[in-house]
Amino acid sequence: MTDRFSLLSKDFVCVCVANFLYFGSFYLLVPALPQYVARLGGSAGQIGLVMGALTLASVVVRPYFGKLADIHGLKKFMLLGAGFFSLLFVVYGYIQAVVPLYFLRVVHGFAHASFLVASAAYVADLAPADRRGEVIGIYSTSSVVAMAMFPALGLAIVGDYGGFPVLFTVSVLTAGAAFGLLLFVREVKPGKHRTDRMSLAAIARQRVVLVASLALFSGATVYGAILTFLPVYAPERGVTNFGLFFSVYAVSTLASRVLVGRLSDRIGRRQVVLPCMGLVAGAIFLLPLLHSLWLLALIGVCFGLGFGAFMPTLNAMVVDDTPPQHRGSVLGFFTSFMDIGITTGAVVLGLAGEHWGYATMFAIGGFVVIGGCAVFAIGLRSVGAKPQGQN
Repeated sequence: MTDRFSLLSKDFVCVCVANFLYFGSFYLLVPALPQYVARLGGSAGQIGLVMGALTLASVVVRPYFGKLADIHGLKKFMLLGAGFFSLLFVVYGYIQAVVPLYFLRVVHGFAHASFLVASAAYVADLAPADRRGEVIGIYSTSSVVAMAMFPALGLAIVGDYGGFPVLFTVSVLTAGAAFGLLLFVREVKPGKHRTDRMSLAAIARQRVVLVASLALFSGATVYGAILTFLPVYAPERGVTNFGLFFSVYAVSTLASRVLVGRLSDRIGRRQVVLPCMGLVAGAIFLLPLLHSLWLLALIGVCFGLGFGAFMPTLNAMVVDDTPPQHRGSVLGFFTSFMDIGITTGAVVLGLAGEHWGYATMFAIGGFVVIGGCAVFAIGLRSVGAKPQGQN
């Protein structure tokens, strides 16, 4: 089946476009939801809880949903996730207080976990072993493009084109379109459902999975700090047009995911991950020196090239080391470290920034990435060092 794989195959195109639309519905709500909570009378703390509830719920259940998807089929769990993710947007319009919104976001997080883990494993199963980095890299660009396009659209809808009722309707339709596309993909799991299950402890004991997850955590931590605090820090340093960073970051990420994924197939995952983590650390260490728009753009390029490439390459490395029947479970564990890292960056590094200033906070973040790089280099001295064969 994978011998005839093409980037233009129906299954791959459908799952990529579905992923784009799914994340489009997700990012439509991200910048507008704090305004909605405030309109309901929520405080700043409640806004944070509402925004974080989805992520927390998703992280908690993702490994277990991955295990269920391994047993019952990845397509079913992609459809369940996208379907419920779409329908739950209808409920937002009927919420009249902040507390019920907490519960809605938790349930939304369950749907999010179902789609994320199943779609990641689906693409991993679809890709031939010798093109896995390339395929995962290209697939992951669909969510990056959605991140670049849909937040501004969500704010425009709220501000100029009908407000929150229209926003929730567009979100329903966008995620619903993702669900519709997924109806046309075929199941790529082995013909017989496997009944041998892998516990969370057993997953964590796999050296490749654990070390790759810790490396992802280190990068995601600084990513969370940048997303949260750059809009405050850059104006303090006299750089008011900080939106340039996110534009340059998005373009650089797209370029790196398309090009570097293929490179990791040819020269080995390790040879790609270590330089990319070095780029991420270098970008973070430049932030305390920020003084001009051109330096901010350079930081965005370095961070986009590094972080954009090393995450899907780690993903491919984990898949390389995991039997098909356990990929949902393992990827559920691995991808949760992205959300854990983002939350840690926003909360823990944020506390450091509050006490010692943002420049010191970013410097600490740089050392976090260096630590993750050291763990990766020592923990996986030989794994992923060679190009991939047909495994």
